[in-house]
Amino acid sequence: MLISIPPPPPAVGTEMNVAQWAIPLPQGDGLRWTDPREIHRVVVRFRGDAPSGVRLQYWSSRWPQQRLPRDREPGGGDVGWWELGNWHTGEWRDADTDVAVSGAEATITFRPVNRKEHPALRGFGATWRFTHQIRVIAPDASPPIESIAAFTASVWARETVRIVWARKPSASPRLEAFSGYVVEAVSAPDGRSCTVQLMAASSSDPNSFDRTLVTVRWGKRRFTFDVRDVRSGPLYVPELGAAVTTAGDARTYAEIARFHEAAGSSTLYRRVAVMPEQTWNGAWSAMPPKKSDIVFPMGLDGGRQRFCLHPSGAVEYRINNGFIAVRPGRDTDALARDGDRVVVGFGMPERPSFRTIDEGCLPICVTQWARDGVLYEQTAFVTALDGTRADRSAPDGDATAVCMVRMTARNGGAEPVQARLPVIVEGATVALDLSGMLTVDGRLRGHLITDTLPNLSETGPVWTWDLRPGESRTLELKLPFVTALTEPEVQRLMRLDFDTERTAVAAFWRSRMDAGMRLTTPEPMLTDFHRAHLGHLLINCEKEPGAQRRFARVGSFRYAAFGNESCMMVTDLDRRGLHREAEECLEAWLHYQGTVGLPGDFSTREGVLYGAGGYEHGGYNQHHGWILWCLVEHYRFTRDDRWLSHALPGILKAADWIIGQRARTLSRTDVARGLLPAGSLEDIGDWWPWLSTNCYTWRGLDAAAWALERARHPEARRVRKDADAYLAAIRRAFTEASELAPVVRLRDGRAVRKFPSHPYLRGRAFGWICETLEGAIHLLITRVLDPRSDAARAIMEDYEDNLFLSNQYGYTVPDFERQWFSLGGMSMQSCLLLDAEPYLYRDDVKHALRAIFNAIAVGYFPDVRMITEHVLPDYGSWRGDHYKTSDEANAAGWVRYLFVREEGDELLIGQAIPREWLSPGKECGVERAATHFGPVSVHYKATADSVTTTIEGAKRNPPKRIRVRFRLPEGASAGKVTVNGAPARMDAGGWIELRGDIGMAVIEVRLR
Repeated sequence: MLISIPPPPPAVGTEMNVAQWAIPLPQGDGLRWTDPREIHRVVVRFRGDAPSGVRLQYWSSRWPQQRLPRDREPGGGDVGWWELGNWHTGEWRDADTDVAVSGAEATITFRPVNRKEHPALRGFGATWRFTHQIRVIAPDASPPIESIAAFTASVWARETVRIVWARKPSASPRLEAFSGYVVEAVSAPDGRSCTVQLMAASSSDPNSFDRTLVTVRWGKRRFTFDVRDVRSGPLYVPELGAAVTTAGDARTYAEIARFHEAAGSSTLYRRVAVMPEQTWNGAWSAMPPKKSDIVFPMGLDGGRQRFCLHPSGAVEYRINNGFIAVRPGRDTDALARDGDRVVVGFGMPERPSFRTIDEGCLPICVTQWARDGVLYEQTAFVTALDGTRADRSAPDGDATAVCMVRMTARNGGAEPVQARLPVIVEGATVALDLSGMLTVDGRLRGHLITDTLPNLSETGPVWTWDLRPGESRTLELKLPFVTALTEPEVQRLMRLDFDTERTAVAAFWRSRMDAGMRLTTPEPMLTDFHRAHLGHLLINCEKEPGAQRRFARVGSFRYAAFGNESCMMVTDLDRRGLHREAEECLEAWLHYQGTVGLPGDFSTREGVLYGAGGYEHGGYNQHHGWILWCLVEHYRFTRDDRWLSHALPGILKAADWIIGQRARTLSRTDVARGLLPAGSLEDIGDWWPWLSTNCYTWRGLDAAAWALERARHPEARRVRKDADAYLAAIRRAFTEASELAPVVRLRDGRAVRKFPSHPYLRGRAFGWICETLEGAIHLLITRVLDPRSDAARAIMEDYEDNLFLSNQYGYTVPDFERQWFSLGGMSMQSCLLLDAEPYLYRDDVKHALRAIFNAIAVGYFPDVRMITEHVLPDYGSWRGDHYKTSDEANAAGWVRYLFVREEGDELLIGQAIPREWLSPGKECGVERAATHFGPVSVHYKATADSVTTTIEGAKRNPPKRIRVRFRLPEGASAGKVTVNGAPARMDAGGWIELRGDIGMAVIEVRLR
């Protein structure tokens, strides 16, 4: 099919026909764009007289219910979940149109979209359609379609720019316009500049996708610029020795370069390097205060019955019964009989005066409120109906859990006061019998113990106590998750003793935490969080009834097993040495492999790692690659050949799924050749061959090849060949895409190439999820690109300058110069994006510490030692499902990496320990950190004269070498260095090299 193109140049001010930059539909009856276009008019030309009865269909996705404003760029966290559409998910919709036929042409215009198509949208009468695709439906026996023109609201405008080079291009430059026309290009006599006249799109809509892009090619070099960007100043691209400026700017490249150097502007990346090193206290003190208190989840190790403790002391439970019904257990039938959501409260204020957890890490919450001269205190935790014993393993996942609550009212003043304590079941009237049984409409809700009788109110019992100075009264309440109990179970509930269970529960969790890696820092908040997080992990890693499997749920109540995020949890279990629990989580994916497919253009679900017995969640296409990588990562931690032999059939099936799906794109001729077929992203249902999906899928395939090679499997060579070919395809596709996407300007005036979030994009994606959370940084996290390369640095500079702190892609701050350092360096899901990893790979320690400390501090709630999922809508807020153990696992991993990190066949110790932590009198380190080489312990101790580290190295399969760093306090310098008493050498970076099999080592660095 030919596309009608007005003979260039079109007249200034005429409507823009965007058909030339569309992809013809295979049937020749329509057009498809890589970005959505706002189509106002369509002209169809036939090879003969245009028939009557022509109809137009457009591809309908989220529009018009979800639509971009036309007068401003939308910002804020919520727009990150908007979807602009794609070629796969949606439906063809008949447009409500007027059709005028004249000769061979049918001109189609749109009636208001709310007239017939969407009558509920009373205030939105758009006479255009926002879509990725249109197609013409002509009556049978109509003449063939000769061309289709599609006009938008944009008009043509004349633009002139100059392109200048540092030196004359070795080959004659070629110019190509997208959504525009190159009218004329005239080179200067010396060949080092070129004046280009263009017809470019002009629109008052800041969100219009009618953007004129110009690609400049010479030899093997090429880059693209957006004509609109030139208006705000020269696009200076020193990486390529080129610049683009306005026609009136007669400067040479050298003059533009000198101007930028003289301006003295700097990227945030460079500014971080010269700033004082970020500290935990610096990050924490700079954060805006929390606007409200967060909920506190409680449950058993591996149990699926969880309670949500609110800051008011109210206990909410039976929130997640849908998941319990998916995998039937002993609790399923009882909850079917009586399983409604329950909220039990005590009339306390929403904001407590004090809250903490026992020992700073145990899931036993103590909350206080002060009201009318009375101090109310609540202690709450969860035990099993059969009680808890520290010397006994956790009960089955379907064991009945009981929330134990003690409420105490105390008069801490000098005068008598009256305390008032109601027991309220939301939406119900509570009855209390003489045995202490709390019921609603005859259904058990709990067992209550106190020594006085209550008054009765319309909603239930209320205790009123007249308290003398120093006097207190107590009420205890036991709330079983399963309330349809048998008589023997009721008796067991009544026998549960609060103090006995509190002691036992504390001992149980203490023993669980003591068994794994122990981390110590000079910062109690970080030390407590790292230890407490293990409890969060074990509560969320839910045991499957009747099986030795766990589902790594990333949220305690609403979120189930999101494969990619669940793997973050499993990896942290392995880092801590809890390999059995990690294996139980992995076994769920192996057992249910191939049972559920991923949402995408895939031909089969055979071999897919996603299904989890109904607990699979999210449908993110990167799940498969993440889980495949995580299976192999578990083997790297354990070197358990028996387990690898068990897992290899599933690993090979998963690898073959990737190879088979890639094979379906190898015959393509477009930029996505050799990538995984299109599918959904994280929280975004639009199907594209997303960058992050391909990065993590390749990483999984690469890991599978390594595991097969380790096992000397006969398929190892084949899988390795495909993994290497996949890597080459990703690099080719996204390098090409970066050359066709417009360069982006940094804060120092330079412009750099931008790797788009999928290869069809000609620029940035929409919203912070697609652009920041799932953007180019994953090329570095997965090492698809060398993290130490210039391209990697440009990616990180773009993130810091344009994404983390921005209107559409990150947070905004009221005082940029004062706040950028401590409120930047993180995404709007601060601990999900692994942005610290590239900095560690690059050994940009200052950048890594800022990223880590800021990301943890912004979402950290120190009273309950947990991190929120989203700090939204702004700083100080919280949102999401909690515990959000995937995000917390990343944060815990970052703190571990400060002390111990694997780098290929090397072990790095102390790479990023904050200098402040090695100041005199401080100690820090890790005990029993599981690594790819075996358990490792490290302890740093600083005095006024020296810093000493004691290392217990890995013995199982020692690394090739160990590198130990001493990041001495500012102003200190190293003197004599010894290893086990013998002189040693420290390099300029503070590194000391040891044999990988050294075992025990004591390194002392004397200070000058």
